Amino acid sequence: MHLHGHFFQVLSKNGKPVEGAPIMKDTINLKPGDVYVVAFKADNPGNWLFHCHDLHHATAGMVNMVKYDGFKVNFTPNPDANNKPE
Repeated sequence: MHLHGHFFQVLSKNGKPVEGAPIMKDTINLKPGDVYVVAFKADNPGNWLFHCHDLHHATAGMVNMVKYDGFKVNFTPNPDANNKPE
C-alpha cells in the first residue's frame, strides 16, 4: 500500500507493537491477512491517493483517498488530454 503526500509510522503488525526505532514509510508490502496500524501527521493539505501498487488489486477496490476538509483544487483538468482511467 502506498500513501501519496505523506510518510507514515508503522505502529504495529498483526497486533504486535513495533519495537525499536520508529519505522517511517510511504509504502508497505502486505501479505494476505496482514493487519498494520499506522499513523501519520496530517500536515500536507490536498486530496491524496492511498492505494495498492498491484493494479489488479487497485482496480478491484484497494484504493482510498485522504482528503483534507476545506481543500480546494487549483486546476481544471484538460478535457482534450485523452486521459482514460480504468
